[in-house]
Amino acid sequence: MKGQDLVKTRVHGSVQTSNGEKLIGVTVVLKGTTKGTTTNMDGDFDIKNIPLGDYVLQASFIGFNTKEVTLKLDTKKAQKLNIVLDENITEMDVVEVKGESLAQEVKKQPFAVTAVSTKEFYNSAADAKMVLNRVAGVRVMEEGGVGSNLNFTLNGFSGDQVKFFLDGIPMDNYGSSLSLSNIPVNSIERIDVYKGVVPVWLGTDALGGAVNIVTNSVGNFLDASYTVGSFNTHRVSVNGAYTNPKSGFTFRTNLNGNYSDNNYKVLVPIKEGNNIVDTAEVKRFHDRYYSGTLKLETGLVNKPYADQLLFGVILTGDDNQVQTGATMNTVYGGIVSNGNSIIPTLKYSKEDLFVEGLDVTLYNAYNISTHNVIDTLSGVKYNWLGEPTYTPGSSDGELSRTYSILDDKEFNSQLNASYGLDNHNSLQFNYSFSSLNREVTDTENPDKIENKFPKSISKHVLGLAYVYEPSEKWNTTVFGKYYFLKAKTSKEFDFGLETNRIEGVENSKQNFGYGLATTYLPVNGLQLKASYEHTYRLPWAYEMFGDGLFTQANPDLGPEQSDNFNLGAQYQFDINSDHTFVVESNLIYREAKDLIYQVVKVASPVTQYDNLSQTRAKGVEASINYTWKDFLRIGGNITYQDITDQADSVYNESYTNSGYQKNFQKGFRVPNIPYLFGNANVGVTFKEVFQKESVLNVNMYYNFVEQYFLSWAELGSKDNKKVIPGQSSVDMEVSYSMNKGKYNIALECRNLTGALLYDKYYLQKPGRAFYIKLRYVLGR
Repeated sequence: MKGQDLVKTRVHGSVQTSNGEKLIGVTVVLKGTTKGTTTNMDGDFDIKNIPLGDYVLQASFIGFNTKEVTLKLDTKKAQKLNIVLDENITEMDVVEVKGESLAQEVKKQPFAVTAVSTKEFYNSAADAKMVLNRVAGVRVMEEGGVGSNLNFTLNGFSGDQVKFFLDGIPMDNYGSSLSLSNIPVNSIERIDVYKGVVPVWLGTDALGGAVNIVTNSVGNFLDASYTVGSFNTHRVSVNGAYTNPKSGFTFRTNLNGNYSDNNYKVLVPIKEGNNIVDTAEVKRFHDRYYSGTLKLETGLVNKPYADQLLFGVILTGDDNQVQTGATMNTVYGGIVSNGNSIIPTLKYSKEDLFVEGLDVTLYNAYNISTHNVIDTLSGVKYNWLGEPTYTPGSSDGELSRTYSILDDKEFNSQLNASYGLDNHNSLQFNYSFSSLNREVTDTENPDKIENKFPKSISKHVLGLAYVYEPSEKWNTTVFGKYYFLKAKTSKEFDFGLETNRIEGVENSKQNFGYGLATTYLPVNGLQLKASYEHTYRLPWAYEMFGDGLFTQANPDLGPEQSDNFNLGAQYQFDINSDHTFVVESNLIYREAKDLIYQVVKVASPVTQYDNLSQTRAKGVEASINYTWKDFLRIGGNITYQDITDQADSVYNESYTNSGYQKNFQKGFRVPNIPYLFGNANVGVTFKEVFQKESVLNVNMYYNFVEQYFLSWAELGSKDNKKVIPGQSSVDMEVSYSMNKGKYNIALECRNLTGALLYDKYYLQKPGRAFYIKLRYVLGR
């Protein structure tokens, strides 16, 4: 055996239940050795660098019978095992304690990433937006109630600077029915928030981070829920899957529906004509919203030629009454927008494709969507009391008379490949392609010249990474990315002159990015991380083309770039095995150029996107969480971020005074982005309440945001500066589970104190609201 000791091999494979459900967090070890691991998010394990010899491999997981497999490793060729664990009924009541194992695995990556397991929220009325809003460094800025527009900010970056993914697939153009506020938490397994540096495998041009929403991958289950609440809000969610472990056939479905009148009270100015005559608290009267999403997938899993081969389709639709624009100075009573999408999809993945160590995944989606913007009332204006004012003979709409139809055809493709060179070195490759073509027609303005020009954008992103993992304590990734953008649209020239005209324009851009991420575990429980990326983000359709209503087009938008630095540490320790503490902190530093930001004017409902030539972001975030047994949970986080304009001069483009001018905003914070905010939570769990196999949970959440400026702090006098006031809110929920979680009921009160809450000035969010949720579960 001495000669064989120099030859080493590996054992890898998967662990699943008898009904085909992949198990996450299973402990897999070679008995009598120090070699072992846990199964990852796909239920897979890989033990490397094993000397040849005879071994006993042991797989153990709470709630299942331990299984042992005898191995004879007498060749360098790797062995692949598919292990099936049988449930141990006597231990089923403690299976839940492993719920965080997957999130812990994600946190071991060298990137600055927060992984949020959603199991504890399954019985709450929360959605993906609410879960994310409790993460350090994250603020989800909402314009109103259910279905309203969102502005997601992460360490100072906002909008499309932070990319969103559903199971690793871009959500760039899925529409409001498949947005953060409409994805029920029941259908989510976890949410990964990458801060700053984004891994190559996501294949994106994100500037400041990415959010990957991972949906449930259980083989056989049914999860149905119905929520009813204030403002005539109704939400339904049905998620299920069936997998035949012998044939590999699988079928999965997700059905989500949302409805709300959004008729909550707001404090607003009352106008007569153009004059403000009073201030009153009134109900929103034209803000009804409903949407629906149906996602179907079928195909084969665990076959020799494919670990996963799935064909699917996503059907989405939404209808939204429009109450306000970018501010609440103007109110509308007839404008509506609606849309629908049909999205065929293809997913393929295979480990050890053609050769051992080559893992490949491919995803394709073709999005056919239509979005309508309707403003066809003639000569009618509304005030906040819902009272119309008529202008005889006028054919003007409330904003800009239109019946616009935006027809989009978008293709997305993601190819990922990784190859293990040996036990310590591997390569990762990604190619991401997206292409959007838009046709715009307006039945109210059929001769509108802007609509005669083609509107299209295509993006290519290529990434290559080298991963070096000399030991379980040290992991380093070095990567490079290539970005290419080509766009066609139209532009207005010589505004205000006799030569004023609109012409078609075409431009293309290419850029190179690079970066490094490393993590080290010096002692048990302590993890240190550092990462750097020079990255680019290419503008997207709604920023360049507008939305046909409140967002104006800006074809001159250029790519934005940033140098992102992250330095972080996490320490987890136990006291007497009953008390667990997790302390985490991250430092951020960003130098961004040509930052794309939304220009908001207090007196105007219309906005547009523009480039800010140079900005700097410095910040720190910290969090602490404590648990005592399975009974008490206490946690909190705080974020401070100082995001300032650093340009010496700005370019003023006008027909009277074009050219570079001194930037009077230099050194001032970028407006409309919170700089100090935090969250706190406390929760308790009672078991065997009223009956056996029951669980009672009580949770309270606190959120605060410090006052910040709506417009540049340099502008105006001290008394008339426009600010978004400081605010705080409390949410409380009580949930009760029976029969091992089969039957569930939850009561929730949001904004318990009825505080006035804003995310953008004059865009008031709902006051105190109550919800009740009923949930039925099989197979989880």
